[in-house]
Amino acid sequence: MPNEVRTVVVQSPSVAREAALVVRAVFHIVIWSAVLMTASVFHRGEAGAFAATGATTPDLELFRDLDTDAQRLFRASLEGLTEAEDVRSQSGAWPTVEQLAARHIPPFAPDPLDKAGYRWRMLRDGALVNYVGTPDPSSRRPSFVISILEPDPGTPIDPQAFTDEAHHTLRDGTLLHVGVFFGPRPLTTPMATPAFEDGWRRVTTSTP
Repeated sequence: MPNEVRTVVVQSPSVAREAALVVRAVFHIVIWSAVLMTASVFHRGEAGAFAATGATTPDLELFRDLDTDAQRLFRASLEGLTEAEDVRSQSGAWPTVEQLAARHIPPFAPDPLDKAGYRWRMLRDGALVNYVGTPDPSSRRPSFVISILEPDPGTPIDPQAFTDEAHHTLRDGTLLHVGVFFGPRPLTTPMATPAFEDGWRRVTTSTP
């Protein structure tokens, strides 16, 4: 039987069908683009809202929000804290303000840039040590407090203790709770955390 020749005719989709396919494709593109854009905006909105709040608790003040003089005094306080911790590690005792000033350690030593005339003194109650800086009242500058709290005697050393701006470790592994605070009036008794209800704020360099 002779071979049959079959002819296959390929026809393009109708105009209506082509239009439907195009509309469907555009529809999916628009929908998914909208979904992705909405998710992106929502994510940025959450992040922006968090960043805009700065310090999110009333007892904190961001370093970046301080004025220039307060920022300089905060940096000096951190330097003084480091030096005091070094003395404590070597001698077993916290140095007095006079001892630190004699070594020209800021902020305890005279500072020609200090227009507020800060005077520093040391307050202590057992394991709690405060270095308190009080300005001349006429300057209307805030008081500053460097707070150091040691663990109770006999507390075992935690080998997993970590160090951050609120926790420092002495050479022997003793974990300290530390902080630099500023407030509207001089501190007369040592406090680990001066009350924010009285206007005290702990300075932090990172957003909580």
